[in-house]
Amino acid sequence: MMKTAEILALLENGHYQDAKESAKKALLSEPENALLNYYAAWSCDGLSDETEAISYYEKALEIGLPEDDLADAYIGLGSTYRAIGNYEKANETFQKARVAFPENRAITVFASMALYNEKHYKEAMQLAIKIIGETSNDPTIIAYKKAIINYSEDLDAVWD
Repeated sequence: MMKTAEILALLENGHYQDAKESAKKALLSEPENALLNYYAAWSCDGLSDETEAISYYEKALEIGLPEDDLADAYIGLGSTYRAIGNYEKANETFQKARVAFPENRAITVFASMALYNEKHYKEAMQLAIKIIGETSNDPTIIAYKKAIINYSEDLDAVWD
């Protein structure tokens, strides 16, 4: 039977079908292995089998993943919910992820997309604009960094 490191290598090299088959086979004898569930989910995502991926992501998160994989699993699950139009579950997932990983800006960007889908436009824009202000290397953005971050706090504010 293939080890988790070998399945991970398949995933990282884009061999999603082989990774999926290997992970599912390994799960027959180790159904409570969080990494195997996560790798099965990841391979399903890589094959655009979003609906199938959800149960694997959920199980991996329920069992408990190593911190190195946890943020990516949250992003995978939230993005999968978003891809199938379940924006409420996407938002719930990204909010949990933002609490668990407040410094992970990728999670915040994905959260802004899910907020947009739920028609929370102001909050979505605020998150996105703040990320741009905080992370851009563009000199024209950097020149206005302080203002961009300040304005992102309240897009409706006006000054007389």
